[in-house]
Amino acid sequence: MIIFNLKGNKEMKRVILAAILFASIGSVQAQVTGNLSSATDYRFRGISQTQNSQALHGGIDYAHTSGFYVGNLNSNVSTKLYTDSNGLESDVYAGFKKEVVKGVTVDVGSYNYIYSRSSNRFGSTSNTNEVFGAVTTGPVTLKYSQSIGDYFGVVNSKNSKYVQADLKMPIMAKLTADAHIGHVLITNNKANNFTDVNFGATYNLAGFGIGAHYYINRGLNAATKNANTVADERLYKNAFLVSVSKSF
Repeated sequence: MIIFNLKGNKEMKRVILAAILFASIGSVQAQVTGNLSSATDYRFRGISQTQNSQALHGGIDYAHTSGFYVGNLNSNVSTKLYTDSNGLESDVYAGFKKEVVKGVTVDVGSYNYIYSRSSNRFGSTSNTNEVFGAVTTGPVTLKYSQSIGDYFGVVNSKNSKYVQADLKMPIMAKLTADAHIGHVLITNNKANNFTDVNFGATYNLAGFGIGAHYYINRGLNAATKNANTVADERLYKNAFLVSVSKSF
């Protein structure tokens, strides 16, 4: 999500440090992985976080054989959207993911979006904490997320929801197709509800993922006219993105 705010970054430092320390614990029963990627835009739930410009992401994950995991993902964001910030989003997440019956995997946890030093423009912090539950069977994942506080700076928006369905399927050697549809339901702000869709494919080229995706939003035109919550309509217009990623 976009354009709202944060005061200070002490909490961000604490949670990131905790995630890194936890991830650094050596164990034969665990796996630590890292990832880096770059894309022509950073789209979150269909909305550009980088003013339709280049984005760089990097993260680390710790996964235990019990199913427990914790991780941290970082990205640049636009300082025009997050006013007075240093342009950093740092996400910290943790959960439990396990195959409960053959062919069915359940994933439950918390995902926390933390923004560095963005100003309090709308009377509510940009920092957003969500709990989620997901079920995957075959190539399909269904996921439900709910904020436990205000949703990305929208005042009085506790318990806002995001529901989504994702499809990921190999179509030939080294080429995987994927598609996503999601719907935002913002508490006490029905005019801001919208649907986002994206679809595309990723090709494994010598260990690098080369992706191409098309993003579509429905409902944000009306939301902007009614509530003026999105400053620039170009941030949610349909767009084609190209990305390069590497896991290690």
